[in-house]
Amino acid sequence: MEKGALITNCSLKELNTWQCGGRCLWLAAPASASEAVSLIEEARGSSTRLYTLGGGSNILVQDGLLNAGVISSAALDSLDIREDGGAVSVEAGAGVQVRKMLALALERGLGGLAFLTGIPGTIGGALYGNAGAAGESFAPLVEWIETVSHAGELRRWQRGDLSWQYRESPWREPPLLITKALFRLFYEQKDNIIKNIRHFAELKKGQPIGAKTAGCVFKNPPGEAAGRLLEQCGCKELSVGGARVSQRHANFIENHGCARAEDIYNLTRMCQKRVYEEFGIKLAYEIKFFGAF
Repeated sequence: MEKGALITNCSLKELNTWQCGGRCLWLAAPASASEAVSLIEEARGSSTRLYTLGGGSNILVQDGLLNAGVISSAALDSLDIREDGGAVSVEAGAGVQVRKMLALALERGLGGLAFLTGIPGTIGGALYGNAGAAGESFAPLVEWIETVSHAGELRRWQRGDLSWQYRESPWREPPLLITKALFRLFYEQKDNIIKNIRHFAELKKGQPIGAKTAGCVFKNPPGEAAGRLLEQCGCKELSVGGARVSQRHANFIENHGCARAEDIYNLTRMCQKRVYEEFGIKLAYEIKFFGAF
């Protein structure tokens, strides 16, 4: 989207990685935090519900009309790099693609970000859900995060204000929108960075790369792997309409035809039910929902 664009009656189908779902009242792409604040204040005045959209992974959008506005972070894509002795600070807008951040780290010889390998979407979305792999995440790297609240309040959260937990927002009451963040990185030999990237790529080998998915559907329960639990109770045999559980990794659901959001949601509920009946564990969603399900 162009910076500052606003599209009414906008289809979200092509803007999410499951490529399903309906339309929203309007979609806006603010080019700055101040523009975002103005949008949120205006929507609040008209009692319009709001959602935020990054790269479109990790979300399920309801079918039909989503009676809400959607704020895209696509235009919040600035990158500013500052050297400070033996360290480097990278200020990244929420709309910066994760793969672009990782490519920058490799190009500049910056360590600490190899865990982003294979993670889709944007920096804002990855921060919001505390994306990570093999126990590594943003937690030790973030100096501050700038956000806009549901009430339109712009705030900068320092490291000590953030509470990082597994696949959870680092806020007790999550903001509506992340606008940008500052990362403190360190120099590292490129050979070592490449080695670490290959290590994390190897961990992702069993995932259905290239299929229409939204990433992992469920969080891993403590001491367990959601994919293993789902596979052990036969979820790989399940499908609903155009949605099916991936044959490569049971914690992924694929849109292999013209799946409706309702198909995908019903399939997730079937998977939850099987795991609960077999193991007594209720899997928690890692994906977020736009609308009513």
